[in-house]
Amino acid sequence: AGYLRVVATMWSIGDEHAQHVATSFYEDLWKDIGDDQGATFDGSRSAFALHQAVRQLKARFEDSEGALLAWIPFVHFGY
Repeated sequence: AGYLRVVATMWSIGDEHAQHVATSFYEDLWKDIGDDQGATFDGSRSAFALHQAVRQLKARFEDSEGALLAWIPFVHFGY
């Protein structure tokens, strides 16, 4: 459809994990914009923002079997 970047999951995931990753992702992606009227959105940071969000999700778990299934489905396509 012409999108330069896409964040998705490879299979169905739990609502709790999806909400945590989405919230963290957008907070990181928009953190530099703030209230500055001259700032512009930089979508090229989307892969890094997803990486940070997934790291935060992984940190919520200890080395449990469920941890892998919670964070591994998240993927980023594009540049």
